[in-house]
Amino acid sequence: MSLKTRILLILVATSFLAAVITGALLVFLIQLFGEISFEGNSGSELTVLAVAMYLLAGLFILGVLSVLLNKMVIIPAVEREMLENEREMLTEQLHHSQKMEAVGRLAGSIAHDFNNLLTIIDGYSSLIIADPESEETGQHAHEVVEAARKASFITRKLLSFSHKEQTEPVVLDLNITLADTDKMLSRLIGEKVQLITRFSSEPIYVKADSIQLGQVLMNLAVNARDAMPNGGRITIKTDFQMIHDGERRKPDNFPAGTYAKISVRDTGQGIDPEKVDQIFEPFFTTKESGKGTGLGLSIVKTIIKQTGGFIDLISKLGGGTTFMIYLPLAEPEEDVLVDAVTAEPSAQEKSDSIATAVALTEELAGQIILLVEDDPMIRGLVSHTLEAQDYKVLVADDGWEAVQLARKYDGTINLLFTDVVMPGLGGAELAMAVRELHPEIKLLFMSGYSRAQVTEEGVPPDAALLEKPFTPDKVILMVRDLLAGEAS
Repeated sequence: MSLKTRILLILVATSFLAAVITGALLVFLIQLFGEISFEGNSGSELTVLAVAMYLLAGLFILGVLSVLLNKMVIIPAVEREMLENEREMLTEQLHHSQKMEAVGRLAGSIAHDFNNLLTIIDGYSSLIIADPESEETGQHAHEVVEAARKASFITRKLLSFSHKEQTEPVVLDLNITLADTDKMLSRLIGEKVQLITRFSSEPIYVKADSIQLGQVLMNLAVNARDAMPNGGRITIKTDFQMIHDGERRKPDNFPAGTYAKISVRDTGQGIDPEKVDQIFEPFFTTKESGKGTGLGLSIVKTIIKQTGGFIDLISKLGGGTTFMIYLPLAEPEEDVLVDAVTAEPSAQEKSDSIATAVALTEELAGQIILLVEDDPMIRGLVSHTLEAQDYKVLVADDGWEAVQLARKYDGTINLLFTDVVMPGLGGAELAMAVRELHPEIKLLFMSGYSRAQVTEEGVPPDAALLEKPFTPDKVILMVRDLLAGEAS
């Protein structure tokens, strides 16, 4: 039943109910005060006349409401709002489903990469255990660390890409964003297709959401791969492009000028010229039945539009297709986003930070840290790391045990270092409970989930968070920054 029909039925019922109640009330009042004559009419006749008049008035009101309803005077605003909310909800669901589809396609290739990395870690670790005094032990250990960091990159990028997050446009360099997506795209398109990336010689700054841009590139790369069933080449380039009015499908409300450009070119079979103008329409697909939803390019266009840009394409049957994305340029900021997933300090920065941390050893030695982690291997690693820096560590394997330790400890506990997702009492609830007992305690959370996901678990967005996997030097530096008052 449509919204209009439901409202019409409600109006009918309301109008008749109002008329009947009013008429019944009048009848009751007339009978209460006795029969009244009015120009020769008896009281009963007057009662019938009154009821008829009110029923006619109700019908008149209903008729007026019906006319207004048919002329779309009463409900258009309500109906439009409901349709708009429904459209936004469906759009969001489609975006997320497309991301999850891409994640599913990555599963096989990522499993292959992880098996290779696990082989390296297991193999070199076995060599170290077999002969720890070997001259090559240091090199073997280095290979283990490098393999672990590569695995860390894969998992973090996959988590950040697959998670359903609010868009957070920031100023970023397209060259860095493309370089960050390069490895993921290579896994996605497979070994039969060659991926070539060419960066502009200068940084290209735009204001966009890096995860959404990654989704755009993945959708375009998948389409390009599907257009080359026997293999081929995909070339992705960044550049600047001057666009005049009437060029490159530029909407009239966009000013002429220089735009940031991302082009995705394939050597596939191309698109029929008669279908070029339809490919961005929802559910339209040139693929065989069952091999495409027809939503990929529609979502690409929506994301680009939300980012303030537009998209164009050139295609020739048998000669490949080139998609061109144009985005407004942005002014660079001091702390341009590199990408939280891959950003690592330089070797010199690490060295300077560690030196600073060592200088604080004497000042901070002996401070009390309550460590809470349900994984015994991680708990042992972190505990050993902290104790080696002369901290006193109270260890708990779950939230309830940590509350008991905090309640029984007579002195000051300087820092709560806790995992976020644990059986029973989670990290966010634990932090509130411990702060009731030790109001001045500082908080440091650790988790294998992304910042957005731990926020959903109740961790404040500005809380100190150490993302897994981490290295001992990161633990040392973050703990010391917090205890020294250099971080909130």
